[in-house]
Amino acid sequence: MDDYNLIGFAVRFIMQKKRIIRQYLKGTDMNMVDSMVMMIVNRHPNCNQETIGEITLFDGAIIARSLKKLEKMDFVVREVDPDNRRKKIVQITSAGAEFVKRLRSDFKDANDEIYSNLTDEELSQLEHILTKVYANIDGVQIPNK
Repeated sequence: MDDYNLIGFAVRFIMQKKRIIRQYLKGTDMNMVDSMVMMIVNRHPNCNQETIGEITLFDGAIIARSLKKLEKMDFVVREVDPDNRRKKIVQITSAGAEFVKRLRSDFKDANDEIYSNLTDEELSQLEHILTKVYANIDGVQIPNK
């Protein structure tokens, strides 16, 4: 399979999402990392900072700064994990959930346009294929050169 089209799609898709997020975040004290952390915490209730790092591949310090900011904004709360007192469980607040809901609504509008020429069956097939490919990503060995 030629990577050119796949890479082109991935880059354009991500850039379009970034434009939506940037527009949405104008006038707030939030950045792209903050919005991604919020989306993850919303999708994965009771996760911890380590889980967020595994999903995003972001450095722990970046995630910690973002969580601190989001906590001050009352979008997330962190509580000590009763099973491991060195870890904190992160939960989204109702204000954070409302923010994510509005952002996802804007994404839905963009997705409707992006996928407008696909049938429901094609969308289902695309999701099925991408889910399978996504599951393989972590197994890719990065060459040492």
